[in-house]
Amino acid sequence: MKIVNLLTVFTFLVITSYSFGQKTKPIKRIYIDDIYINVGSVFGINSSGNLGDLKALAPKSKLLSNKSPGFSQPNGIFVNGGNSMSVMLGFKFSDKQKTAYRANPLLRIGFTYSSSSLLSSYSSRESRSPYDTLTSSQTGEESYIDSINTETIGANYSSDQLRLNASLIFRTNPEARWSLYSGIGITAGVSINASTNVYYNTFTRIEEVNLNGNSSDYSNLNSNETVNENHRNKSNFGFSAYVPLGVDFRIGNKREFWKRTHLFYEMRPEINITSIPELYTVTSAKLQQGIGIRVTFD
Repeated sequence: MKIVNLLTVFTFLVITSYSFGQKTKPIKRIYIDDIYINVGSVFGINSSGNLGDLKALAPKSKLLSNKSPGFSQPNGIFVNGGNSMSVMLGFKFSDKQKTAYRANPLLRIGFTYSSSSLLSSYSSRESRSPYDTLTSSQTGEESYIDSINTETIGANYSSDQLRLNASLIFRTNPEARWSLYSGIGITAGVSINASTNVYYNTFTRIEEVNLNGNSSDYSNLNSNETVNENHRNKSNFGFSAYVPLGVDFRIGNKREFWKRTHLFYEMRPEINITSIPELYTVTSAKLQQGIGIRVTFD
């Protein structure tokens, strides 16, 4: 009986000691909590370049070298679109006692690949010449038909960017099935492929004008012509600061795999700064948005 009692006491002490050791054992300072994969689109407002910018980006362009006087550059903004993809890991931080991981903030680090236009410019000119004269068989009134030729020349400077992406995320209740999050993020990287596309377009239409000065609708004479040139450029360096705004949905509540799997939508308004070696530094406003999948490891 004494041996049984001693074994019982010894077993109790061992279990108590093990449980105490498990509770007080410190955890790591940083823990990989999840992985993000996000695909989407990029929309932005381009900087407007001039003829000197175009020639610096495409010095061997025959279209630009043959450009004759008379072209005017209209005022306005250029809106462009592109694609993006991000792969990131999420890191949680422990509390001061290193006994548990905090829900907020979450550090995301990874890479983002995107393609978009950074600088655009175009100019045009219009020339008019007599084309024909029409006489009404009933009234004898004459109307004149002019041939109007419009020429447009322009260029787009674009690049594919591979950037390191880091953001600090604050999320509403992570245990809930639906959650919202926001924070602040930055990206930095270089272009994989930078190029300038120069294009020239001309088309002709006719306009009928009567003696009272009234004109009819235009008609296309089907004499369109389009020529394109593509010129490779040096690699550029880019940096951006953005605000992630997202909504997250956990797919399942019962099965372990689906409990760890989340769908999310994220929008990133950002200010983008790119240093173009052939020119100068340009600043533009962009908006990235997309859907993705998030898998937690905890």
